[in-house]
Amino acid sequence: MNYKPKLVRITTVPISLKTLLKGQHQFMSEHFEVIGISSEGSELRDVENTEGIRVIPIGMTRTISPLRDLRSLWDLYKVLKKEKPLIVHSHTPKAGIVGMLAAKLAGVPYRLHTVAGLPLMEAKGGKRKLLNIVEKMTYSFATKIYPNSKGLFDFITVNNFAKRQKMSVIGNGSSNGINTNYFNPELFSETDKELWRKDIGINPTDFVFIFVGRLVGDKGINELIASFNKISKEYIQIKLLLVGSL
Repeated sequence: MNYKPKLVRITTVPISLKTLLKGQHQFMSEHFEVIGISSEGSELRDVENTEGIRVIPIGMTRTISPLRDLRSLWDLYKVLKKEKPLIVHSHTPKAGIVGMLAAKLAGVPYRLHTVAGLPLMEAKGGKRKLLNIVEKMTYSFATKIYPNSKGLFDFITVNNFAKRQKMSVIGNGSSNGINTNYFNPELFSETDKELWRKDIGINPTDFVFIFVGRLVGDKGINELIASFNKISKEYIQIKLLLVGSL
């Protein structure tokens, strides 16, 4: 059996490991022994089954919770010392700080962090200052940082979170590829489309704006709805469709 170096992928919650990185685990398994780490949940087992990789549950939270974060850090450090991976690649903010610090302490040589969004943009006052510090720490523990857009690259640079030389945007951005065939409108008949539009109250003459993502404040939902309310007073035949979990 040929030896494969270990690659650990870490996200805060398993839905990110399942959807954000869909297909990557299986592909990277051709070159590495891939291990997925995230909080426990049914999605973590889905990753194990569909991607064919080993998974390890470690509790992490999206919120600021120092005691639980220290426990996550200790648990992850122990796993990394045991597994001795060549690469640790973290995604999402909490997995970033916990993953990069644990990997640094465990002596992992290649520590990669992908930035797919910055909730701190919505924070103010003391919380913003704290999140700025945490973000800088995450980048300092990483050996390479991958903002998933040129806009994030510029934001990180302007705010002096990391040096430009330490960062790269892969291609034109994005955390993963998109299977465009999944969204092919020809997969559905015109009758199905008409019935679906009627079911959710969209008229044939409506102009539809669509948002796809979690319906939370840090995704810009409040600003989106406020903007839509303004233009809907001037234009009657428009609709706003929100697609995502609460």
